[in-house]
Amino acid sequence: MELARSEITRLRALITECLPFELPFEASTHWLYDWLEERALNVNKKRIKVLLKSRKDILLLALIGGREKGNKLPIFASIEEPRRAAIQASEVSASWQAPARFVVRRDQLRSRNLDLLSLGSQIAVAYIYANFKDSLLYYSSRAHSSLRHPSRVNQHGRMLGSGAATGPNEQNRYVETSSRKLNTYNSFFAYEKYAFIGQFYDSPRWHALEARWTYLRRLDVSNCFASIYTHSFAWSTGTDLHSKSHLGKVSDFHRLDLGRAFDSVMQRSNWGETHGICVGPEASRVFAEIIFQKMDLEIEDRVAAAGIDRKSYEFLRYVDDYFVYSSDKSTLEAVSRILESVLASHGFALNSTKTVDYVTPFTTAISLKKANLKAFLKRSLPRKGQLPRFDAREVGVQLKSLLLDAENDAAAAGSALSLVEREVKRFAKKRARKCSNLQSAQELSRYTWGYIQGMLHQYLSHPSATSAIKVVRTLRYYWNITDNFTELSSSERRHLHYEASERLHFAISKAISRLAAASGTEIEICHFLSLASACNLDLASNEELATAVLAKLETELQLLRTPKSNQAFLFLMLSSLKYFLDNKRVSPAARSAFLDFALRLSERILSRDFIPAASVRGQASQEYFVLAVLECKFLTSDERFKLLAQPWLLEFIEQEIALPTSKETKFAKRFLRRCLSEAENENFNLNAFEWGVSDFDRILYEKEPQFIY
Repeated sequence: MELARSEITRLRALITECLPFELPFEASTHWLYDWLEERALNVNKKRIKVLLKSRKDILLLALIGGREKGNKLPIFASIEEPRRAAIQASEVSASWQAPARFVVRRDQLRSRNLDLLSLGSQIAVAYIYANFKDSLLYYSSRAHSSLRHPSRVNQHGRMLGSGAATGPNEQNRYVETSSRKLNTYNSFFAYEKYAFIGQFYDSPRWHALEARWTYLRRLDVSNCFASIYTHSFAWSTGTDLHSKSHLGKVSDFHRLDLGRAFDSVMQRSNWGETHGICVGPEASRVFAEIIFQKMDLEIEDRVAAAGIDRKSYEFLRYVDDYFVYSSDKSTLEAVSRILESVLASHGFALNSTKTVDYVTPFTTAISLKKANLKAFLKRSLPRKGQLPRFDAREVGVQLKSLLLDAENDAAAAGSALSLVEREVKRFAKKRARKCSNLQSAQELSRYTWGYIQGMLHQYLSHPSATSAIKVVRTLRYYWNITDNFTELSSSERRHLHYEASERLHFAISKAISRLAAASGTEIEICHFLSLASACNLDLASNEELATAVLAKLETELQLLRTPKSNQAFLFLMLSSLKYFLDNKRVSPAARSAFLDFALRLSERILSRDFIPAASVRGQASQEYFVLAVLECKFLTSDERFKLLAQPWLLEFIEQEIALPTSKETKFAKRFLRRCLSEAENENFNLNAFEWGVSDFDRILYEKEPQFIY
């Protein structure tokens, strides 16, 4: 996105550093930053002064927290009678907060736990970036072994108002590096040297290493983020003794050094735990990078102390993957042992099943198949001349061949999909402009669909949450491609658009049907439902799909035993309400079934005993559920009130807002009713969950899988 300089710009880390990119599209907006930009009066190192203009503003600020102890929020605010309030950096950083954990698939057999930070934790993280950006750069740039680390603060106002999202050659690049500038603000830092591990494999440096060394050993740290001891961050930026002597002292947050401040924020954003950090936000990756840089320096010192010549080996690291090079096997073994010993001394262990030795050339099976796929796509997707005679079946076979004998199915599938997505878009855009009649346009559309169908089959055979995003992005591009047929009449373009919609109808229905029968697929289903909503597709099997989704929701609700359980089904429920309840796509009976499920979920997560209120201030799934349901335009005001008028929220309102002292519950319900009435006015919308579709393409553009954990 493009940012205008304002009071809140210093907290722009809220946009790129706090949320996992695997979140559903509707949950990936910049709503919190946008709200602060509209409401902030002043922002400094200590606090954010805001102007509250509605009861929803008051409720949101109550959920965020950050007020000085003993201060309650006013019961009323409006545009005509705004109220002033402040979010104290020290308070949002001192409170124990609970993230919402959700599970996504890495492949058919493995999954990944990710965390959605609470609202207060997101602001605390943004303050870390704002107050300590120079220190973050220094401590993450000390070791030469790191292949990806922050190198400078990214520009945020570039190309403002230009009307161009990216330059002509940058459409598929989403992370800025020191050697490559983008036209939009996509990350707080620019990175040195490789945005993705694949860039390293394709780089001249990889080939130079291959020419210099005989042996390569690749090592992987097991459960990296779960193994991090948060207090080790202060050791990485100072001394362990200094860290332990100041535990818990965060009253003057703006005066803390980076080590204690970031340690405190990461600990308190994760239930107050000191072992393990939240997975998903880019901030967690920066936190881990600084710890690993300190260990890299220790490894170098230990190797030198062992008498090993620095010229006889080289080791590099990409996040938690190590690459050890040497031309002597004994040196390779010695360096590997020291590396493992240093990691173990800090609580990390290597995953022995992922330790792989290579003898030059180091090119992997995936690299070879990637090269073969590139060659095939170059032949089969020419920019000019006659269309080749490859049918859909042959395309599918070629794409599938990338996966045969590959060392990692998920990595191979993801690499293949990225290549096909890029080449299909370039091919279709270039040739569509040259189609002078409906017949040639239909032929091009059918030919292009063969590749997209192949992508869908490959994704369903080797699934992952990141691959789902790539497929959805390509399907959306195909649905919009008719705009590129500039030589056709409007009626001919409408005909092509109808055919494209029918093909998407088939693809989305097939994907959701398959995904509903598998486990860990909630977020992937959300992606396809979002696409169906954005394209306004009425799937012929709506009732059948709704039944399958409801069955999946019921199963997952039964598994919600603790607030640390998988809560991905919360997003699936919201996405289902958006799609199935819009335009009355399902029967009244199915609608009632969705509402009944939503009520039972509400009674569970908004109950008094869902979280230990005495120690944890709030939980992200509670916050998100409240803000999303508050503005759901597919439910009546009474239906939304029934979902939200639960014990936890009513008691929370009584605790945080200055209600009349008598009959507080009555006034809490009245306050909630009036918040709901404000939700009818779109001028007051927070858009924590995007119930509309107007921003889908912008969110989709920004939803590039950047950071793989």
